[in-house]
Amino acid sequence: MEYRNQKIILGRKNLLTFIRMLANGKFLIPTFQRHFVWDPQHISKLWESIYLNYPIGSIIYWRTPLRLKIHRRLGGFHILQGDSKSRFHSYVLDGQQRATSLFIAFFGGKGQVKDRRDFNYTLYFDLVKRNFFFENELYRRRWDTSDEFLIRLRDVPDLPVGYTKRLASVKGFNRKIGANFNQLQLMFKQYEVPLICLRGFDIAGVCDVFERMNQAGIKLENMDIIIARNFHDNPTIIEEDFPE
Repeated sequence: MEYRNQKIILGRKNLLTFIRMLANGKFLIPTFQRHFVWDPQHISKLWESIYLNYPIGSIIYWRTPLRLKIHRRLGGFHILQGDSKSRFHSYVLDGQQRATSLFIAFFGGKGQVKDRRDFNYTLYFDLVKRNFFFENELYRRRWDTSDEFLIRLRDVPDLPVGYTKRLASVKGFNRKIGANFNQLQLMFKQYEVPLICLRGFDIAGVCDVFERMNQAGIKLENMDIIIARNFHDNPTIIEEDFPE
């Protein structure tokens, strides 16, 4: 691995574009990454930061012509594994928790996350209270809030222009609710996820980068470090230990 061949490239992707790239397997999770560990509160806080147009940190990924034979699933969800014939492949090194949180909250459903295998990650936005909540709260919120004001996150990008006028016909609508909805739509149109791309690094270098970055983040277990240090592109490594 020669220094002259290593490149660090800064970029940005529109929020919705990035989520759809995750769904299409454009960004993959290498096996030496640890499992998804964020709880629902972490996920909703991340989306709240995006809604408020706060920075969420960069997603660091490795772009390489090497295709690893297996990958971790995003939150236990089955996604496409990318184009095996593509010249380059992109593997998330730092930001897996954030990337997974964006993916599972947007598309929703029950993943196979350890300790939360029955939790429905479908995320909603309450236009009245101006906060995010999950499927398990939907029934309770309907007691005092109209369904029209409880917006499922993945529906937002497809809502038509002028949808605010429809909301305005619902009892209880006010200018604040309209402003909250407009901000929710702008979030998908204007928010950009910062990306840092590493090119020209070999597996040993990437594992070293991964270990150094994670020493300052959520503490890794000894086994996570061992996997990162000794990872090889080995087809016999098991992807996940979750039951189907």
